[in-house]
Amino acid sequence: MPLPAFFAAPMAKWIMGSMAFSFMGSLSTINNYKQIAKFNKQKNDIELAYKRISLNKKTARLLSEQRAGFSASGIAFTGSPLIVQNETITSYENDLWWIEKGAVLKATEIDIKLAGRITNELYSAGSSLIQGGMDIWSANERVKAAEKGILS
Repeated sequence: MPLPAFFAAPMAKWIMGSMAFSFMGSLSTINNYKQIAKFNKQKNDIELAYKRISLNKKTARLLSEQRAGFSASGIAFTGSPLIVQNETITSYENDLWWIEKGAVLKATEIDIKLAGRITNELYSAGSSLIQGGMDIWSANERVKAAEKGILS
């Protein structure tokens, strides 16, 4: 029996084992990426909640100061004081909209990065399987050639 044929079965097992480890590694990496994305989204949600709370406190304090200032000045709470407070509320709503828009954009960015990383890992896993298959085929062809006496 020629030397290449003697090593054919162990070599095929080694190649298949290598393919399996590479493929499973890619699947594990994909799961890690998903966990990282999940964590980043949770962190984004916490940051959004914190920013909302901060904005609410800031706006409540500003409205309270405005009411106290108007009351202390003896101005009746009609007309321009209400316009000032209305502008404060409008500003609050605008700020809140931008805070929420930023959180949505951050979550979308996390999803896009995750999709890209998963695509890359799936490509890597597929390439590994194809390369392993080609290695097995090549080893098989060398064994056939050795059996015919073409290779020694």
